[in-house]
Amino acid sequence: MANALFVYGTLKQGHLRSGCWPCAPRSIQPGMAQGKLLDLGSYPGMILGDMISADQWILGEIWTLHEEHIDETLAQLDRVEGYDPRTDSGLYIRRVIRVWATDSHEPISGHAHVYLIADAQRIACARPMLPSVMIHGRWAAQWPDGLSRVPSSLEDE
Repeated sequence: MANALFVYGTLKQGHLRSGCWPCAPRSIQPGMAQGKLLDLGSYPGMILGDMISADQWILGEIWTLHEEHIDETLAQLDRVEGYDPRTDSGLYIRRVIRVWATDSHEPISGHAHVYLIADAQRIACARPMLPSVMIHGRWAAQWPDGLSRVPSSLEDE
C-alpha cells in the first residue's frame, strides 16, 4: 500500500485545508498525475478513467508519510473529503494511482492515494481546467488558475 498522497487543491501547502493533516509528512514534493482537473466553484476535483485522454496531466504535491502515520492520516482526510471507506462512497472517493515526482531532472514514478470527485452532478456542472504549466515537456493543469474562486475560510466554500 502506498504511504503517499497526491493532493491538487485545498489540501496543498498554504491552502485552506492544509492544516487538516494530523501528522507531519516525511516529505512534500511537486508532482503530477494523469487525470482531468475540474473547477467545482471554491475547490477542485479530479477524475480518471474513460472520461479523460492519456495526455491530460494535473500538477499537485506528493505528501510522503511516515509508515506509522498513514492510517491516522487517511482516516482524518477521509472525513475532510467526505469519503466513507466502508461503503466506498461520498463526495470524493479514495484510490491509489501512479504519480510522478517532478523535482528532479527526470520525473520519478510511484504510487499515491488520491481523492477523486465522485458526485456525477458536480462533475457535469464543473468547469474543466485547461493545462497552463509546462513540466518536463508535458502541459499540466493546476488549481487555482486565473478563473478559480479561492476561499479564505471554510465559511466561504
